[in-house]
Amino acid sequence: MSQGPTVLLKISQLYPQMSPSQQAIADLILRDPESAAFYNVAEMAREAAVSESTVTRFATFIGYSGFPALSRELQELVRSRLTTGERFQLTRNATKAEQQTVLQHFEEDMNNLALMMERIDLNVLERVVQLLTTANRIGIASSRGSLSLGMFFDFYLNLLNKETYLFSGEPRTVDRILRLAPGDVLVGIGFARYTRFIVDCLAAGKKRGARIVVITDYPSSPLCQYADEVLFTPTGIASHMDSFVAPISLLTAILRSMSLKDADVATNLLNEMEESWQELGIYYDPKK
Repeated sequence: MSQGPTVLLKISQLYPQMSPSQQAIADLILRDPESAAFYNVAEMAREAAVSESTVTRFATFIGYSGFPALSRELQELVRSRLTTGERFQLTRNATKAEQQTVLQHFEEDMNNLALMMERIDLNVLERVVQLLTTANRIGIASSRGSLSLGMFFDFYLNLLNKETYLFSGEPRTVDRILRLAPGDVLVGIGFARYTRFIVDCLAAGKKRGARIVVITDYPSSPLCQYADEVLFTPTGIASHMDSFVAPISLLTAILRSMSLKDADVATNLLNEMEESWQELGIYYDPKK
């Protein structure tokens, strides 16, 4: 069985214990493992702006006998991903450049999903689900591009009968952060470029005793400094836009896991809601 999925997870888990120079190497690998896998020591040192000896110490710090062992594991990870990409490439029947570009966008999203699966710490995910399931109230801090993710999460948490506050930066919502208390959970969702609003919300929630869950892209994210639990998910694509395919998949996994915690309660609640929706005529009925 390939050891590839563990190398990125090791780096993410050990990131808080690293020196600034080691974190520069970690950022380089986590941001672009495909390129980093084929750097030699000198190239890795140059790209991370550190010394070659720091690269060697980094490899041993995360549990390898040396840089060659780290490089081999990264290459094993990347080769399996490239093989998948090559298979995808062979299935393309599009002849127009525009059509090929569209398919390339899908492939980038697939790569982000694969990278998230390689980095995900399932123990952290389980703890996050438990925190959210037992929380008195759940706050969600998201703004600008990530606001759509916060609205999605807020909507489906409400379907699970959770009391939620969505902090979006809109002035009427900000004061509600003062209602957070021990027993509550505040979820911060933010990716580079990180907004000051989300960072300030997490600081305020932490001060009021709420548990902090962060969903972000890199261990160097400023959101992490306030986190009790962190889940990492990539969003990078070759565009001015972020790709939210991986984050939305992660949020969906959290919601589904929460509903399975007490499936009978969730089923009864949704059945009651369905009756209300029918009475209120929420959804289009072709028979009427």
